[in-house]
Amino acid sequence: MKNVPFREPIGGLQFISQRTRPNISHAVSIVSSFCSDPGLPHWTAAKRILRYLKGTKNYKLTYRKDAAFTGYSDADWGNDAETRLSISGYVFLQRGGAVSWSSKRQSTVALSTTEVEYMALPMASQEAVWWMGFLRELYGINDSLVINCDNKSSICLAEKETGYPVRTKHIDFRHHFVREQVELKAIKFKLVASNQQAADILTKALRLEDRKMLGVLQIPT
Repeated sequence: MKNVPFREPIGGLQFISQRTRPNISHAVSIVSSFCSDPGLPHWTAAKRILRYLKGTKNYKLTYRKDAAFTGYSDADWGNDAETRLSISGYVFLQRGGAVSWSSKRQSTVALSTTEVEYMALPMASQEAVWWMGFLRELYGINDSLVINCDNKSSICLAEKETGYPVRTKHIDFRHHFVREQVELKAIKFKLVASNQQAADILTKALRLEDRKMLGVLQIPT
């Protein structure tokens, strides 16, 4: 592996995943974490991503006139078998096409699905607040931005419907930023079915039929 130029293609993949191909963000973030000490499996995975891009080079982001601005937030619990850290992901759609997305490992270990989904909401909320300011200046929009989440208990926790239960006292204060934004009516949450969760592809590897379901992100020509 000393003679393999691993960092160069990974840098190129990171650029592509951050610009026009959100559907490879999760895979690229995984292989990127091994840049300091890559092995043969990581090099094989990187080449597989490149082959996928070659086979789907006619894919493109598609935008429509009649679609509203909306966001999706999701997380995968304990995805890393070694550290048990989870992956947070979000995507924001403007006119039906992705304009902002992220796939990032959480900094602390979550103890439940409610906690991991709740810890993913602030990252999406921070991005939503920025977009609301931008849309307000651009179009004069003052409505709350809707963020779709497929975990009802995390939404209840964000909206304080469950109060402050003992089992959530340990959650870091920075994750409660989302509650402040809900009170300010900058954002609001909507429960969405897991099979309609557009951010799912940013948190885990999906089956082929599931990737087709997320055609909202990448539409073939």
